[in-house]
Amino acid sequence: MLALRDLWLTRNGEVLFRGVSLEIFPGQHVGLVGRNGSGKSTLFALITGILDPDAGSVTLAGGKRVIAVAQEVPDCETSCLDFVLDGDGELRELEARLSSERHDEAYFAAQSRYEAIEGFGARARASQLLAGLGFGEADTAKPVRVLSGGWRMRLSLARALMARADLLLLDEPTNHLDLEAIAWLERYLGRYAGALLVVSHDRDFLNAVAQRIAAIEEQVITVYSGSYDDFVARAAQETRQREAAQEAQARRIAELEGFVSRFRAKASKARQAQSRLKVLEKMERVARQRPAPTYRLPLAAPGRAPDPLAIWEDVAFGYPGHEPLFRQVPFRVAPGDRVALIGPNGAGKSSFLKILAGHLSPTAGHCRVSPGVVWGYFAQHQLDQLDPQWHPLDYLTRLAPEAPSQALRDHLGRFGFARQTMDRPVGGFSGGEKSRLVLAGLSWLRPHGLILDEPTNHLDLEMHEALSDALQAYEGALVLVSHDRHLIRACADTLWLLDGRQAREYPGDLDDYQKACAPRTPATRPKPKTRPSSRACQGWRKEQKALEARLEAQEMRLQEIDARLAETEIYRRDAAAVKALQAERIDLAAACREVEERWLALEGHVEAAEGNA
Repeated sequence: MLALRDLWLTRNGEVLFRGVSLEIFPGQHVGLVGRNGSGKSTLFALITGILDPDAGSVTLAGGKRVIAVAQEVPDCETSCLDFVLDGDGELRELEARLSSERHDEAYFAAQSRYEAIEGFGARARASQLLAGLGFGEADTAKPVRVLSGGWRMRLSLARALMARADLLLLDEPTNHLDLEAIAWLERYLGRYAGALLVVSHDRDFLNAVAQRIAAIEEQVITVYSGSYDDFVARAAQETRQREAAQEAQARRIAELEGFVSRFRAKASKARQAQSRLKVLEKMERVARQRPAPTYRLPLAAPGRAPDPLAIWEDVAFGYPGHEPLFRQVPFRVAPGDRVALIGPNGAGKSSFLKILAGHLSPTAGHCRVSPGVVWGYFAQHQLDQLDPQWHPLDYLTRLAPEAPSQALRDHLGRFGFARQTMDRPVGGFSGGEKSRLVLAGLSWLRPHGLILDEPTNHLDLEMHEALSDALQAYEGALVLVSHDRHLIRACADTLWLLDGRQAREYPGDLDDYQKACAPRTPATRPKPKTRPSSRACQGWRKEQKALEARLEAQEMRLQEIDARLAETEIYRRDAAAVKALQAERIDLAAACREVEERWLALEGHVEAAEGNA
């Protein structure tokens, strides 16, 4: 469907792609990975025609539609629901034709096509997309202009999903989503019938939605079958094999060169020496892989800390004119505690962190911080407030005006800032570089605890791993808000849930929370009017077990189909098999949804019965 052939591109004097080739076939889900600056967003611009390559070609099969999520949403009075519906251009064109009073041949053709694309269910589909991404029912009627930036990005994503694209391009789609919306999007994309090319730093998300991984490295793209974890394992194996081949070749070259140097002048060995010289000249050297930058984020160990660091007594908070976000919260942070806050967007997680950091005052209760405690607070707005004219040394000097310049330079060097980078204005930095600079500043303070609000938003996967390693090694306390489940699992021991104007310790783990977040609508959770018998409950539980077994078999078959569709050769040799597999996948995904909905309906019956008991 999409073919990149021998593609070359130079930007600002730097080669981004050299001889790149890539094929994406109908229905394939591909994850695109690479370091910051490797050209992922540029590749999207080439595919959508915003940029032209210097050489080579980008070919899209005739009639196929590529849709990318718009990065800017205009101020307008259009309702959120209508804005999403506008994403399906054909739907809107057909609606315009059907509004005509002339019932001619064109009208009936439009009516037939409208039915074929399920136009009568379009508003329901758009509402489901908005609900899945966290919009309440009342929000769908709001004008676009009243939405904040994060909610506009959700709206833009919903509009792209509405478009029925043959190839959907998603660039960091989870950045503005909470855990609930991410879980929904994973389920949705896992059953998405079109082709998908997605950039994400969220490895759990890539594992859930990608059947293949396209990795940009050394200006070329290499494609691996399987999930992101499969790619990591394969890439590590290839690195080991290449290093072994380099070592073996180096030993062989040394032997040949040693023979030539010893016997070249001897007449009896001259022929053998010349023969070995020719071998050396013709030997194709194993390419030396550029060493990956091994980023380290050496977070300094804190000094002796009091216990507790902070303690809350019945804390409440709300913004003027609004209902409180949470009430009567008891919270305690001791040295070494590792807490992650979870809950839907708007529940007050960022406000919770600001109160702990001393940037907000509670509207009721008391937040007591022990004398001498130093917090290291990281929030996304800090990146926006960096003066673009500053150099990294300027930033650290403002934090530590008495510190020697060389000590600050050495500290920046430990965070991966080379000497030439230290002399560059911050305005030209990537989001990842800015995040690294702010973290370097926090480390200089040697805080007793870190308060981190979405620290991975601008980090590539490599920097993400470096941050995860650093936080695991950090000896101070940690209070974290993140939509990145891998980071939470790696770094947090305790979960606190903010929801329903409450904040409390969550009794389960992150997987339990995600299961609890599965969509449960009134239609799938009927409450019986009369108290059912215990026999009825037993029957429901028995049916649930049967449904679980059926769902497990269906999901195993889905995995088998995905594995087949991840094989490039099948698209070349057996188009009929591809079509049959894709059709089976769509039917099987629909069957899975029906089983899940029935299971949830039964769970609603049982919970209602137990609640009435």
